[in-house]
Amino acid sequence: MLSNTGTVSFYLYLFFVVIGLLSIFVAYSLLKKGNMEPDKLDKFFDYFKWVIITLAVSTVTLIVSDLFKERDQDIKELEYFDKYVNDVKNEDRPLVRLQLAKYLSIVAPSGEMKKSWTNYYQTIKQEYDEYIKAQSSLKQDTAIVNPTPSQMKKIEENQRKVDLFETPLSSTTNENNSEWFIIAGGNENIDDANSKLEKATKINHNSSIIKKGNSYRTVLMGYNSKLEAESQLQLVKKQINPTSYIVRKFLWCNAIEKNDECLVCK
Repeated sequence: MLSNTGTVSFYLYLFFVVIGLLSIFVAYSLLKKGNMEPDKLDKFFDYFKWVIITLAVSTVTLIVSDLFKERDQDIKELEYFDKYVNDVKNEDRPLVRLQLAKYLSIVAPSGEMKKSWTNYYQTIKQEYDEYIKAQSSLKQDTAIVNPTPSQMKKIEENQRKVDLFETPLSSTTNENNSEWFIIAGGNENIDDANSKLEKATKINHNSSIIKKGNSYRTVLMGYNSKLEAESQLQLVKKQINPTSYIVRKFLWCNAIEKNDECLVCK
């Protein structure tokens, strides 16, 4: 409470007002009992009127000044923390997002801002724990060759939790960000990549070669969810490359252009 200068000023003002009222009450008691002469009583009242007016004016001025200073300080704090809000919203790596929230819950100034960041960190920490459990369950459940309907339902629910937590909070993400790729390996020359592409198109006709860096990657494209991509991953590993893996399009390559021989990741 004492860290808020406006609140301190307000309580000081109330304190002096109470003293003034008590003084008036004492003067009235003395006058009633006849223990104070009228001329001294007039001087007594003049003195306390001067004290109360002087204190009232100075204290109110101090309160208003402190309130404006605190308002400016709050605005600066909001501007400072606003950039971190965008960092948290745009962060797609779950652990980094959690660490950012923890950091802000610690360094935020006392008050509503600290309370809000602490509540957010506690919420996202619980979601992160569920995310880790869902990831662990998926690794076990997706290895089942012929899952039952209840197992499929469980897989889909865990996949939903994983996808939801891995998706950035920012509303600037678009529909293309939800696309998933299966990377079926990379080659130093395009001829070797084309031989893999022939096998890939038999599994998914929406396959292509994407040059990323100095490597020609054979990519199976167009999966709307990670679960959909995982449904074909084992087949790709068996028929094309045992080290094939799944990626989210906008994380693996945000911009893809076409040249004369293939697609190119920019």
